[in-house]
Amino acid sequence: MEQYVKQPPMTERQIEWMQEQLFEESGPFYQLSTKPLENDLIFTEDEERRVAVNLMAISAKEFRIEILAYALMSNHFHFIVRGELVEGLAFFNRLKKRLSNYFSRRGRSGILDKVEVNPETPAIETLAQLRNEIAYVIRNPYVARTDVNPLAYPWCSGFLYFNPLLSLLFTRGVDELTYKEKRGITRSPNPVMDPSFRVRDGMIAPETFVNYTLVEQLFPNARKFTWWVFKHVEGQVEVAARLGEKPNLNDDELYKIAQQTCRSRFRCDSVNELPFPQRKELALELKNKWSASNKQIARIARLEQRVVDSLFPMAAK
Repeated sequence: MEQYVKQPPMTERQIEWMQEQLFEESGPFYQLSTKPLENDLIFTEDEERRVAVNLMAISAKEFRIEILAYALMSNHFHFIVRGELVEGLAFFNRLKKRLSNYFSRRGRSGILDKVEVNPETPAIETLAQLRNEIAYVIRNPYVARTDVNPLAYPWCSGFLYFNPLLSLLFTRGVDELTYKEKRGITRSPNPVMDPSFRVRDGMIAPETFVNYTLVEQLFPNARKFTWWVFKHVEGQVEVAARLGEKPNLNDDELYKIAQQTCRSRFRCDSVNELPFPQRKELALELKNKWSASNKQIARIARLEQRVVDSLFPMAAK
C-alpha cells in the first residue's frame, strides 16, 4: 500500500518564480490609455458608461483581445490588455468608432475626435511593472475622488479580483435575452452576442469578458493585491512617468510619505517638529518627487500658502 507523503507548502520564492514564468508565457501585455480631455467630458451619465462597457466587451471579443483591467473615467480611458499591439489598437479604434456613432445619435458628435491611444505604446516588460500598471488603472477612480472605493466602483474592473461574492451576483445568459434586449446591448439592428457573455442590469457582466483569474494568479494574494492598489505609491509614480502624466496622490498618501521622510531624513517623528528650513526641504521633495500640488504641500508641510507659492510660482498660477 502506497503511503501518502504530505508535500511541504511552497515558499514565497517558489511562488514568485512560478508567477514570473506565467507572466513570460502569457504575454505580451500593454496598457492602452488616452490623455484626459482638458475642457470636455466623454461620459456625462451612467447610461453612457453602461453602453461603453457593452461595446468594449463586444469589440474585445471581435479582435480576440483579453482585457485584464479597465477604468472608464469621465474624460479618458485605461485598459490593460493581453495580446499583440496591432490587435489592441484595432480593438480600441473599433470601440471608439462604435462609441462615436452612439454619441452622434445623442447629439454629441466629435466628442472622441481627440481621444487617441499611442500607436507606439511599449509592451509591459516585467511582472512587477504589470502589477504596477494594473494597480494604476484600478486606483484611477480613487485618485479622481477619494470618497470612491476603486474595489467597488462600477465602471472599473476593481471589484472582480479576489471577490468571494462574485459568483453570487445574478446574471442572465445570452439565450435568455429578448431580441429587443440584444439590440439595446449591441446598439445594432442585427444583434450578435458571444455565447460566453452573461448580462446583469442591461450590461454585459465584466466577469465574462475580463480575465480576472489571470490577474489573481499574477499577484501573491489578496492582501498583497490590496497593498499594490492602495499603498505602493512608488509604483504609481513610475507608471505615471511612463505615461507622461503627473502622479496624483491624495493627502493621506502624501502625509504618510512626509512622516517617513521625517524619520529617515530628518530624524524626527512628525512634520510639526521640523524647523522652517527643513519644512522647505520637505516641500521641495513633495513637489519634485511626488508632484504634490501647492495646496497639498501647504497642508502637509505645515507652511503658509504664500510661502509655498513663492517656492513654486509656476504651479501657483
